[in-house]
Amino acid sequence: MSVASPCINVCVMDPRSGYCEGCYRTIDEITAWSRASDDDKRRILQQLAERRAAHDLFDDDLRCESDR
Repeated sequence: MSVASPCINVCVMDPRSGYCEGCYRTIDEITAWSRASDDDKRRILQQLAERRAAHDLFDDDLRCESDR
C-alpha cells in the first residue's frame, strides 16, 4: 500500500525554517514525494513528526515568555 502524502493544502513556505507551514516538508521533499520509495516516504514522515514536535515546543516557549 502506498504511503499517503502529508499535504494538508496549506502550502506556504516558512522562509526562516525552509519548511512548509502545513506539512513541515522542505521544497525538495515536496517535489520528490511522488517519485520517492515508500521507505523514503516513511523516513520523511518520521522527520516531519520530529520537526512538528520541535516547532510545538518552540511555540510553547514563546507563549510562556510572553506571559512573563
